[in-house]
Amino acid sequence: MEKLPTDTGLAQVFGPPAAYEGSLLEEVGRQGLFETHHPKANKIAVLENGDASFAARVQLLEKAKKSIRIQALIFAGDESGLHIADILKRKKAAGLDVRVIVDAPSNLGFQTQWMYFDLKQHDIEVQGYESLYLEWLNEVPIPFLSPAQDPEAPDNRYHEKMWIVDGETDHGTAVTGGLNVANAYFRVNPMDPDENWRDQDVIVKGPIVADMVTAFERNFDHFVAIKESRGDLDTDLYWQKTREFLDEVGKLEIPYSTRSDIVERVRKMAQTKPDLKYEHARSRFFHNRPRLGESYIKQAYRQLIDHARQEIIICNAYFIPSIDFVDAIRAAANRGVRVIILSNSPETNDLPAMSMVGRDSYKDILAINEENMTRENGGSVRIWEWYGQRYDRDRQTEGTIHAKYAVFDRRYALVGSYNLDPRSEQLNSETAVVFENDTLSSRLAEIFYENDLAYSRQVTPEDAAEFNEPTDALYKLQKEFGSLFESEL
Repeated sequence: MEKLPTDTGLAQVFGPPAAYEGSLLEEVGRQGLFETHHPKANKIAVLENGDASFAARVQLLEKAKKSIRIQALIFAGDESGLHIADILKRKKAAGLDVRVIVDAPSNLGFQTQWMYFDLKQHDIEVQGYESLYLEWLNEVPIPFLSPAQDPEAPDNRYHEKMWIVDGETDHGTAVTGGLNVANAYFRVNPMDPDENWRDQDVIVKGPIVADMVTAFERNFDHFVAIKESRGDLDTDLYWQKTREFLDEVGKLEIPYSTRSDIVERVRKMAQTKPDLKYEHARSRFFHNRPRLGESYIKQAYRQLIDHARQEIIICNAYFIPSIDFVDAIRAAANRGVRVIILSNSPETNDLPAMSMVGRDSYKDILAINEENMTRENGGSVRIWEWYGQRYDRDRQTEGTIHAKYAVFDRRYALVGSYNLDPRSEQLNSETAVVFENDTLSSRLAEIFYENDLAYSRQVTPEDAAEFNEPTDALYKLQKEFGSLFESEL
């Protein structure tokens, strides 16, 4: 691929703490902001899709010697999740520190709940889970025990993605990006688009892993503190008694419903050797906690956009941009930057209303191309939508594109869990890694142009006008309904 000139100096995203606005809470401030690591400190490799990430993750678990820390919005009790759970139980029995954090309301499936019970009875802590669907005890304020200082607090969800092995050692390794833990993300069934999503992770080594450990421990301690605030309703007290009882009478045997062909495919995928091309990279890990007034990833995006001089590539699963974001894109195009944005179509979005609401911004964004400064300086803005059907095939083979990554001048890249929507900006806690490396950034750009756009269609100004003022009555109704909940999307 064409290599772009990169002589614009170091991006402010790697600047000192003073370059960022911290939390307004005095006890938090900028304590949640991690430092920048110099180019030789860390090594990063691109995991090109969910199947490569699955293989890398499983093989990390198998090599673990001291600890395993996993956090994801979703950790499903399906064939891939159960395969991972078996390894976790085996590693815990070998004496490793094994802990998991999940988001309570995102994992209410019956089999998933039983998988968590099984992990807990094997002494693996799973924060975000309680037996008998009692997660709500840790979610809602309890009078006299936890006064409702913020009635919207239960709406702050935990969307981080961290997979950390031996993080307290000098050989710690971690995977981060957009993937949850479930069949669809790991692409276990290529014949079914619903279980063949497109997503993006990276694998990292070096001191940046210690930053991820810190982020995980913050979250883990946060969950423990919530439980302790419940007094006699602290569920950990009852789990201690439950484990003592199960140690005496024997652990429960949990029956699971699985497909033998998928189980076999998962087993084979786990043995595949991913092609990991590590590169040294200047890097910084970001942990964003809106419940504490932090907005570091939003700021990082803005700094990277403002620094770009040639090209901005944005691939984001859920795109409902803020006014500030559109203004930043406008400024970039006005100074001559070529901007290209890819997100889901309603046909592939697992939350179709999000695409319909996000499409409302397309008309104004594409109008940037008609502005004098954009034309004079050779800038542009293009929007593409993912349909999961390659241009040279007669059927859809891919499901949702769940990736959240961006590339700037093929020198800098951001990969993480952060969606460009109101929920990630204002409600969900998120993670992302930003790095500077021409080879890695160019590889992500290559994946974008050669793979992701091949399954997508460009949005024309005529399309955008129709999205803005739809003539289809049903589409209009769905869009208007989704708009009622825009701040929650």
